[in-house]
Amino acid sequence: MTLRHLEIFLAVYDQQNMRRAAEKLYISQPTVSEAVREIEEEYGVLLFERLNHRLFVTTAGENLAVYARRLLGLFREMEDVLNTSAQRPILRIGATLTVGTCILPEILQRMQEDERTPSTVIVENTRSIEELVARGELDIGFVEGEISRKELATTPVMEDPLIAVAAQPTPQPITLEDLCRRYPLLMREPGSGTRAMVESTLQQKGVPYKERWVCSNTQALLRAAEAGLGAAILSRLLAQEAIQQKKLFEIPLTDCAMNRSFRLVWHKDKFQNPSFQCFCRLCREYAVEKKKTEA
Repeated sequence: MTLRHLEIFLAVYDQQNMRRAAEKLYISQPTVSEAVREIEEEYGVLLFERLNHRLFVTTAGENLAVYARRLLGLFREMEDVLNTSAQRPILRIGATLTVGTCILPEILQRMQEDERTPSTVIVENTRSIEELVARGELDIGFVEGEISRKELATTPVMEDPLIAVAAQPTPQPITLEDLCRRYPLLMREPGSGTRAMVESTLQQKGVPYKERWVCSNTQALLRAAEAGLGAAILSRLLAQEAIQQKKLFEIPLTDCAMNRSFRLVWHKDKFQNPSFQCFCRLCREYAVEKKKTEA
């Protein structure tokens, strides 16, 4: 079995279709079918069940996909290091919306000034960043949600409280149930770490709520809250400017505190080159400085 076999297998695994895999790789469908058949014959396993002209991955196929991603990821990383041996390799970073909006620009500015380390950034929700890191398409993620994949390692960097905000202040703190009774909620999209924490808290307390907006753009949620369309529960970092300008008001909640951690996430097999280590160091330094400022 060669790396080409693994590349073809993963294309079929991801597309769940031989024809689409062939189109993605710009090769013929018989070539794809032959590569999968050669793997199956070499190891005496069945990678896909063929039922009603559809493919269903088997347990052996699931196991191979894990190792194939790791092997191909390491191979591409090796090529990147060799091809850029005269300069620092590009660090591929993923960030969730809160991190990408409020934290990452300053860290990358320091990284560029101090280390001259080139980087590329993708800003998505936690589930998307987790998937890209696991697939080896990102070197490291900086996320706000929980990570579930066992092949990934994480480390907390800094704390981030979620707060409720609305266009009008309340005369006194209220309960979460009172908040949901007074306001429809302006919510992040499924897959967001913020949404996951809010939903978990609502479920734990058995609080019914009405969802008015669902949006992946946090600035849109803030503008909707400013317009009096409902209450949003978001990172204090995102809401602090609007609060300072009195466009929004924090609604103190008496019966819950939604505190979470921003964390770095990477594949356990990831080679931690100097660029990777530099980014982690700058994230930790930023967190320490932020904590001192708030104290």
